[in-house]
Amino acid sequence: MKPRYLIGGLIIVGGLSYLIYGAMQEAVVYFVTPTELRSETTPPDRFLRVGGMVLPGSLEKDLDRRTFRFRITDGQESLAVRFQGVPPDLFSEGKGAVVEGRLDEDGVFKASTVMAKHAEEYSPHPEGEDPAGKRSFVPARPAGG
Repeated sequence: MKPRYLIGGLIIVGGLSYLIYGAMQEAVVYFVTPTELRSETTPPDRFLRVGGMVLPGSLEKDLDRRTFRFRITDGQESLAVRFQGVPPDLFSEGKGAVVEGRLDEDGVFKASTVMAKHAEEYSPHPEGEDPAGKRSFVPARPAGG
């Protein structure tokens, strides 16, 4: 193999590696807790992902404007969050949530996305019990069996 092909190949691989590395650095979103967020100086324009529990009693809804205000906590610190949009169905007070967005100059987290955490344990309903709890039912049996 000629040296110029080897050098050309190395330059191409190096350039592609640099582009991939740069793209990955821009795509990384750090996950922090409210305590970690309070303990570091975060520039207002930095895009973050913050996780914790929605503090009971803190959820305020303006359904006409689709605006939600609430506090998210990790048990030590809490953070005021403002979100405009439609939150997921599982989103409620006392439940886990992850919000993505930016911290403004006033210390309020302006969320562009809200994700609700769900229970990590699956427990099936006993046979004959309706998952909605409204009525008993018998599961359908295959024909001929």
